[in-house]
Amino acid sequence: MISKFYMHKYLSNLHAPLSILPLLLLGLLTSCASIDEDMVEGNSPETAQMEPGSTETTTAAAESGQPIPAPEEDIKYGNFSEDILTRVIIAEMAGQRGLNQKALNDYTDLARETNDLNIIKRASRIASFLRNVSVAVEMGNMWLAKDPESQEALRTLSFQMVSMGRYREAVDHLTKLLELGAVIDFRLISNQTASDTNASLVIDALIADFEDLRTLYPENQSLRLGLAHLYQQNEQVEDAYELVRNLAKEMDDNPEVVILEVDLLEQMGEAALAKRRLEQSLRNNKNHKELRFQYARKLVDEQRYREAHDQFEIIVEQFPDDYDMLYSLALISMEINMLNEAKLYFSRLVENAHRLDDSHYYLGFINAQENNTDTAIEHFFNVNGGGNFLPAQRSLAELMIRAGRYKEVKARLQNIRFRNSDYNIPLLTMEANVLMDEGFLDEAGTVLNNAVGAFPNNIQLLFLRSVYSQEINDLTTMEVDLRKIIQLNPNSPVAYNSLGYYLADRSDRIEEAYELIQRAVELAPNDPAIIDSLGWVQYRLGLYDEARQNLDKAYELYPDHEVAAHLGEVLWVMGEKSAARAVWRKALESQPDSEYIRSAMERLTSDSSI
Repeated sequence: MISKFYMHKYLSNLHAPLSILPLLLLGLLTSCASIDEDMVEGNSPETAQMEPGSTETTTAAAESGQPIPAPEEDIKYGNFSEDILTRVIIAEMAGQRGLNQKALNDYTDLARETNDLNIIKRASRIASFLRNVSVAVEMGNMWLAKDPESQEALRTLSFQMVSMGRYREAVDHLTKLLELGAVIDFRLISNQTASDTNASLVIDALIADFEDLRTLYPENQSLRLGLAHLYQQNEQVEDAYELVRNLAKEMDDNPEVVILEVDLLEQMGEAALAKRRLEQSLRNNKNHKELRFQYARKLVDEQRYREAHDQFEIIVEQFPDDYDMLYSLALISMEINMLNEAKLYFSRLVENAHRLDDSHYYLGFINAQENNTDTAIEHFFNVNGGGNFLPAQRSLAELMIRAGRYKEVKARLQNIRFRNSDYNIPLLTMEANVLMDEGFLDEAGTVLNNAVGAFPNNIQLLFLRSVYSQEINDLTTMEVDLRKIIQLNPNSPVAYNSLGYYLADRSDRIEEAYELIQRAVELAPNDPAIIDSLGWVQYRLGLYDEARQNLDKAYELYPDHEVAAHLGEVLWVMGEKSAARAVWRKALESQPDSEYIRSAMERLTSDSSI
């Protein structure tokens, strides 16, 4: 098969997506919690906000210049020298002025020198605010040494131990808090282990710790919920489900417990029961965002997009400032072809400066579909980053080239490449590819020749130029580029196949072509394009039975019109003319303008209108 198959295969990431739902399911439809210090207080936030901080360096909070919160109580200074008192005042003033790292450094030094409890407390709180884990741990330990029953110090250390992955030490601090009568949310640990790839090394020991605590505190619901979550992570699904089912009864259908119960039911293969459980809980908790979100997710999984759309619409109505949900609603509206509604939602996101790049991209995409070219171009111009940046530049290039504005878009692409060299190859290949698609072959050749001159060993550019050379029938350059690719990457099935196919199709070097394609088959034995090439070269060698066998296989794997043209020709030459006509006729149903089939029919029959 010709190399355009590979060009589409390997460059397709630059095209606009055909379906929006995969983006909806990516990230937005996954519920992932992170640890939050509120959990140590026993609160139950729906979505945790705080991520663990750096253990070594000043954090973003320290660098932001945001003033450190004033002390919750007046600092009671000890019998300090005038020098110490002056340094305390300077440290406090630095924090209030946003000189956060200086404040932390000064208070830490003072705590180490004086060992004064009030100074230690202030240093610990500043370190926690700035998310400087190492200092927070040091100050927390100093605090506990002075006041072993301080719940605040124990909470601080619990949180910091979890953020460093030292879970069993965190359990020790949480256990002490329980002994002191504190209310604890044990999701502090289980939520973090769920996203920690190294937690599997200690999960069994953690479960044992939690089970020991459960014997001491059998009625503690948070402890049992955390244990159920750990069971789930350890693939002890039935143990987890037993705990969660009982908790749901005790906690009066608590939505967060129900969500975990639904997760476990799905893991047990009870998808229908999971959905019914979700619907039941949603009837009792109509304003619970996460429950409705999960229900909408199930509907998307079942491809019941309009019903999912209605659920997202309810969420957005209930929570108008949740722009992530608005973005989900915009995407699903686009998926079910409610384009005017989708445009309104994406425009609202733009107005609120949320997901600007994505929203501009989809507004451009919709307007391009509606032939609002100028508006589409304006939106694509405003895509400045993100996952849709390259597709936006491709769409922009297509529209501007069609509008006769190639010089403008060329200047834009050059400017982007100048500012970010990482975009050199993607944008050069994209520009040349668009020019070829739009029929501007001379301009495409200029771009490719200059690009290969600048990057002579780039396989993507060499391959694309080989495709261009085929378009203009410059088989010499095509062969040079493909052999260069083989030299650079001796295990490239694409290069062997492309060169072998064209030698078989357009030259008398059939034996050489056969060797090249056989090498491609060795490297990629199940690739339908390569199997097609093998069948074609066997046909050129007169090996009709082998050719038919391989072309049948290629067509079964990839029912493409070019493969159909080859298979039909072999069948015709073998005398199976009815079968050949049937293959061509079927292929023309999906590709009525196929040049390959029409060409084969004109060469082999007197009727080109089968």
